Amino acid sequence: MNGRRDPDLLIAAWLQGEAPDRAPERLLTASRDRVRSTNQRRTWWPARRIPQMNGAFKLAIVAIAVAVVAVVGINLLPRQGGIGGPSPSPTAVPSSTPSPIVNFAGSFARGTAYAIDAPDRVGSSRMTFTMPAAGWWADDFVFVGKNVPGSGDGFDLYVSPHLVDNVYTGGCHWRGTALVPRVGPTVDNLAAALSAQAGPGASAPTAVTVGGHLGKKVELSIPEGLDVTTCDSDGDFPIFGRWYTDVPDSTFGAAPWTYGHGQHNTVYILDVNGTRQVIDTMYLPGTSAADRAELEQVVASIRFEPRASTPSPSP
Repeated sequence: MNGRRDPDLLIAAWLQGEAPDRAPERLLTASRDRVRSTNQRRTWWPARRIPQMNGAFKLAIVAIAVAVVAVVGINLLPRQGGIGGPSPSPTAVPSSTPSPIVNFAGSFARGTAYAIDAPDRVGSSRMTFTMPAAGWWADDFVFVGKNVPGSGDGFDLYVSPHLVDNVYTGGCHWRGTALVPRVGPTVDNLAAALSAQAGPGASAPTAVTVGGHLGKKVELSIPEGLDVTTCDSDGDFPIFGRWYTDVPDSTFGAAPWTYGHGQHNTVYILDVNGTRQVIDTMYLPGTSAADRAELEQVVASIRFEPRASTPSPSP
């Protein structure tokens, strides 16, 4: 975003990634729950703003943070030794690979691992990835993107997971054009349908492997001369509709999200342990080769992990 940052997101990021080890668990849990509750929608022209916290809640968070810093500072002060001299230094504990930050919204840190754990987007797995560079952010954690300085508040490139049920055949005017019969359940079925949707002259699907899972990659572009503001709307914004999940023609019933004229989408369709998983990536015309390389690095870092089971409550 340009300049300003939402204090909700900064506080949540500090609590999740930078807070002292002794931060109260109830505070961390509350922050994670707040981030997870963010409505899962995409940014478009202009970007959606997340509501500000009320003043009392902000003051409470600041007070807790100050208390945590004070406690940690006291613990770091040198202590007097007892009889027999000073206490021995503690033995260093070998560090392990840190766990990914789950369902994060805010500015992503370079070299940090993150995870999207949303059943309506990644099925029975959670999708992890590592951010290769600074400048990437999200206000809805299932849309991870970057905007080029001076281009406004919308994404110029992004990566986002999807579970696709069927495709549209109408493109810009997609309402009422759901494929009948609906697309088959396999990777090849969806790859072929999207390739046919792209029309004559489109490149054929190619084999690909992401995170050890085999699949197909399809290249899709919105025609440069098409004014996407004339496309059918999902109730909020115009969309060049290619597919939907669950309910056709409904509010939020078309994807991938449309960010600008001449948009290019590279769609990865994978078989992840029997689930057809789509990873949609997008960039707008004028995006630099360096930024597109970062996008490819994010995809190359993607892994799918089993979702942690919730322990049963004690009797």
